[in-house]
Amino acid sequence: MRTHIFQFSILLLILFTPYVAVSQIDNTKEIDSLRNELKLVKTDTAKVNLLSELSLVLSKVDSLETFKTAFEALSLSQKIKYKKGEAAALFSIGGAYMDYFELETADEYLDEGLPIIEKLVQEDSTRANLKLWLRGNYFKAINYGYKGDVNKEAEMTYMVIPVAKKLNDLDFLTRVYTNMGIMNMRMGQSEDAYKNLSKSIEINKTLASKKRTIFTDLMFSQLLYGLDSVNQMKPYLNEAKDLLETDPNALDWQLYYTQESFYYTGLGNYTQAIESLDKAREIVVKNQMHQDFYILLQRYAVVSEKSNDYPAAISYMTEFINTAKEKKKPTNVFQGLYKRSQYEATQENYKNAYFDYVAAIDIYDSINTHESLENIKELELKYDTAENEKEILSLTITNEKKKSQTYMLIGLASILAFLLFGGYYIYNQRLRKARKKERLHESEMNLFKQEQQNQIFSAMIEGQEKERKRLAIDLHDGLGGRLSGISLNLSKLDKDEPKEYPKKELQKVMKDLGDSLTELRSIARNMMPETLVKFGLEAALKDYCSSMTGNETKVMLQFYGNENGIDLNQQVTMYRVIQELINNAIKHANASEVLVQYMREGNNVDITVEDNGVGFNKEISEETPSGMGLSNLKTRVAYLKGSLDFNSEINEGTTVNVHINIDAA
Repeated sequence: MRTHIFQFSILLLILFTPYVAVSQIDNTKEIDSLRNELKLVKTDTAKVNLLSELSLVLSKVDSLETFKTAFEALSLSQKIKYKKGEAAALFSIGGAYMDYFELETADEYLDEGLPIIEKLVQEDSTRANLKLWLRGNYFKAINYGYKGDVNKEAEMTYMVIPVAKKLNDLDFLTRVYTNMGIMNMRMGQSEDAYKNLSKSIEINKTLASKKRTIFTDLMFSQLLYGLDSVNQMKPYLNEAKDLLETDPNALDWQLYYTQESFYYTGLGNYTQAIESLDKAREIVVKNQMHQDFYILLQRYAVVSEKSNDYPAAISYMTEFINTAKEKKKPTNVFQGLYKRSQYEATQENYKNAYFDYVAAIDIYDSINTHESLENIKELELKYDTAENEKEILSLTITNEKKKSQTYMLIGLASILAFLLFGGYYIYNQRLRKARKKERLHESEMNLFKQEQQNQIFSAMIEGQEKERKRLAIDLHDGLGGRLSGISLNLSKLDKDEPKEYPKKELQKVMKDLGDSLTELRSIARNMMPETLVKFGLEAALKDYCSSMTGNETKVMLQFYGNENGIDLNQQVTMYRVIQELINNAIKHANASEVLVQYMREGNNVDITVEDNGVGFNKEISEETPSGMGLSNLKTRVAYLKGSLDFNSEINEGTTVNVHINIDAA
């Protein structure tokens, strides 16, 4: 039985490039569906959204179409100044460059899109905006992983998980947990890898998604190989194969054959393992899957090493190094030189092994900090590396083979110790910086929340002042004017001293008093609906909807659930939100029908107000053409810690959705 920690760390050292590919099953149907929708689309904003989604689906199916579609979306979104579409297009382009392993170019587009979506989310944290925020930040995390920055990848991955959970985006969560499991494997954290991949498998059962199930099963089989559980790999490989057989042309066959090679390697059937890799290579080369080509070359080398075919292992690793140099990937060159030096040493080619090791150290030094260099130099003095290197150079294979082998092994062990110690020191430093940055980020978020809360309270106070001014105007100009008229009429009667009973004059006074009382009740209802205080939110809404229904307008209420346990202030705020939305639909949208829905399930309240009015173009301005302000609505919804979402098109009506969590409010 192999030692778990040692073998698993060696395996992960070879397989350092993260898998992020997804299955291509059913993509043809999805592509056709999106293209058909594009033919029918009426607005530029909808066209941009469809183009961005199409470019994501086209990824790894048709590279040229991916770029063409994404750049078309970017150009159109910039032309119409549609920021959400611009961010989505930038993320699609960044993802396409990641597929080509052009990581720096991918970063340029991702870094351009992230500030745009950050600003949009701060202004309007709807589900659609948050999902786009998840996509951009997760692409960035994956790109860090491609570039070898595992700590940054982990930091950004942990940042997106709470948002995905809040949205209950199971499809996104299973991708994140799978990739976290892969990341844990690369860092030697087998227990965490097992937990994260198991979470992904459980979510996949709920989703019943072929794509996710195939990928997660294959990653879990790789984990089992690293844990010396080769026999347990078979069920997961079989399940993935059964699903893949529904699509013989799926690109994930290359991933299946790669994992199958692990299985045969674990059984000691190296010939079959190479045959599996040959099948995978045929798919990778045909479809220009650049990052997967790196992984295959490493896998070939490992299988050759296991079968003691070191010349073949050296040949594969040389091809890997040359490819990494061509692509200008110094981290990959370092990994390749490091492994090839081990193979050369095993073949007693000590000179080649030495030069590979020195070259690897030079690259390692160039990509690490000055502080880590100083620590490695101290270790070199401590272990007298310089003297060992001189002895290695003086070795001759002909007369002192055994002696030279001993010196070489000592030298290699010393250098490995230096690298491990230096790496451990650097890891601790980075961990401290990451924790410090996390604390700083948490402090900034708390400050931002406090500022946001202050803005909400300021807006509420401002709204109250406006309400008081409106009330004063209503009392002075409306009710005050009527009462003044009544007073004058009564004074005139008193002054004239009529000889007959002034029936007509008194009737007019009584009518004016009745109108004044009606207006007083209306003002009182606007200040605090009495029905709500006495009988609750449902009764108050029924009363208000009934009062707003007339000859030209019909307001309907559908109330599901109850208001039990909801604070009175919260009920009043919900009432004001619905009141404002109904008024806007009637006064500004000229709606003849308004449907109000109140739905409560547990602690979640969903309010929908739908009208058949003139609608408006939300992308053009935060204000509608008729001048309906949204700030008051946003302030009240923000006070409830809820979310507000508008869906409207000109001449096709407006639908407003408000989601509130009572615990959060």
